[in-house]
This record gives sequence, C-alpha cells and structure tokens, in this order.
Amino acid sequence: MNQTDKVMNEYQNFDPVTDAFFFKTGSQEQVIFHGRNYIIKKRLSAAEQTSMKSLPNFVRAASNLYVNVNKITNIDGNTLHFRDEFAYPRTITVSKRTLEQIKQRMPRTPGFLSPEQMI
Repeated sequence: MNQTDKVMNEYQNFDPVTDAFFFKTGSQEQVIFHGRNYIIKKRLSAAEQTSMKSLPNFVRAASNLYVNVNKITNIDGNTLHFRDEFAYPRTITVSKRTLEQIKQRMPRTPGFLSPEQMI
C-alpha cells in the first residue's frame, strides 16, 4: 500500500466521534474536523450536525467550535492540548467557564494529568 492509498483509506474510514480532536461548523452545512495530522471538511445535514453536537464527548468551546473531551491529553491554564502517538500537538484556548464544563465532562483516565496534579 503506497502513501496515497493510506491517506485515502484514512479519509474514507474517518470516524468523527473517535478520531476528531475538535470540529468547527461553518456555512452551507460544512463541518471541519481537526485530527491527528489532518483537517477533513465534510458536508453534514443539520440533523447530522445536531446529532454530533449532542454527543456526550463533544463540548461547545466557542460559538462554532466543539472539542472532543476524550482526546484532550493535558490542560495548562485555559489551554487544551491534543496529541496522540502520531499527531502534531494542537492547542485551543478556552474561557474559564468553558473549561469548567469541559472538566466536568472529561473521563477519568489514569494517564491524564490535570493542572492540580502537576503541582
């Protein structure tokens, strides 16, 4: 399998719920998913977007930005860090109010270090 086939396979098998770090909604039903080392644009109907936004692992971080709490690897101040073994580091800064909502929805994972644990 060559590199082009790998990229196409990753795009075709992309699952936003498990693969995306965060997504942004745009006009004309366009949704932009940010993941490991890619940005994938897809058109989703209004019903599909509503369904995605209502999933428990996505939290609204801004008017058109939703983060996957299962993909957050670290929190530093108001900055969320996303990374996995293959990903380039990605960060998003959120308000304190949003940060509290995200912390409440985050799973309790043994490898995750909260800011309180890092001190």
